Amino acid sequence: MSETLRTEDVIVRALCAIGAYLLVAAASAAPAAAQSAEAAPTELAGPPQAFPEPFSSLAGVRELSDGRVIVTDRLEKAVRVLDFTAGSMDEIGRVGSGPGEFQLPGRLLPLPGDSTLLADFGNMRLTVIDPDGRMHRSTSMQQGSGSSGAPIMVMPSGADDRGRLYFDILGSFSVGPDGPPDSAAIARWQLDGDIVDTIAMLPRPEMQSIQAGSQGTFRFAGGTVGPFSPRPGWSAAPDGSVAIVWSEDYRVDWIRADGRRVLGRPTPYQPVPVTDEDKEQWAQAMAGGRVMVMSGSEGGRTINMPRPAPDEMDWPRDKPPFQPRGVQATPAGTVWVQRFVKAGAPEAYDVFSSTGERIGRVTLPDGRTLLGFGTGSVYLYRTDADDLQWLERYPLPPVE
Repeated sequence: MSETLRTEDVIVRALCAIGAYLLVAAASAAPAAAQSAEAAPTELAGPPQAFPEPFSSLAGVRELSDGRVIVTDRLEKAVRVLDFTAGSMDEIGRVGSGPGEFQLPGRLLPLPGDSTLLADFGNMRLTVIDPDGRMHRSTSMQQGSGSSGAPIMVMPSGADDRGRLYFDILGSFSVGPDGPPDSAAIARWQLDGDIVDTIAMLPRPEMQSIQAGSQGTFRFAGGTVGPFSPRPGWSAAPDGSVAIVWSEDYRVDWIRADGRRVLGRPTPYQPVPVTDEDKEQWAQAMAGGRVMVMSGSEGGRTINMPRPAPDEMDWPRDKPPFQPRGVQATPAGTVWVQRFVKAGAPEAYDVFSSTGERIGRVTLPDGRTLLGFGTGSVYLYRTDADDLQWLERYPLPPVE
């Protein structure tokens, strides 16, 4: 199903920068028999290649074919190309609103021919970086409106090897007298095209509100503001397949580029109880985060989040099986799904094949956070006592 786009004014939308991108729902088909029990986790091989200079707030990573790496830094408002072998770093573009400039650099996505797409939330536009590190053309994130009349904002979270972008149609951020709609969509769009293809329609979970100081009350997509409400996640692979991970029976389904569905099987897991330590860590993380507010006329800006009161939130007894925002497809066509773990434990991931079978588990080194993937590599960062972030490159483990 496709929708022809038309240009309209953009309404104000809010985006929680620490993580609630969101929205997915259960598949309709009945699953087959459950898969085998959880296997022992694999640890990433070390020591890694570590870049010698720190960063402030890494937002995106893109590995080029020659091994160089482009990264974005939100706090420093920087786009840089790194050479791990030489330990060198060069700037790309500059801060501003003109050609070759950006305001709030975010995610980086691979495009054909070693080009890279930069999501610039400050200017609300998508900018193409050529293989030589030059910003040579930009496209507005606003690409019109769908059948409901609500504006469509292209905030891509994935791209395939044909240069098509994958994103949530964030209808749940709409401001209107009737409130947000009851469904959203995973969508696909060819850069500079005029058609948005709907991959799947997804019911929107019920939301809670949180007071954001003098800025008023913002409502966030993806269920409650707390991180432990069960909801699915998704990611797009290079061949145009989309992996959808469901919480209810913890399984991975794939939607192929031609629309065929490959249904996974329920995956066993051990539930992790929600503790007071989890609630406190969540409140601290929210207090340290920011909300990005965007409009078509003013671009993007950020405001600081207040510290919410954990006892005013609704908490489940157990954590869901996985982090909805922790689903990432790899260049090899597998998908990594971040598991919920005990408070303070290292990040852990289940690895699923292109048919939805769990083929391994990976535990990250202590204190590391997954940023993204390259061809045969995975990029993590560690945060030191001064809140500086240090980028590391590891080879992908043998489960790939």
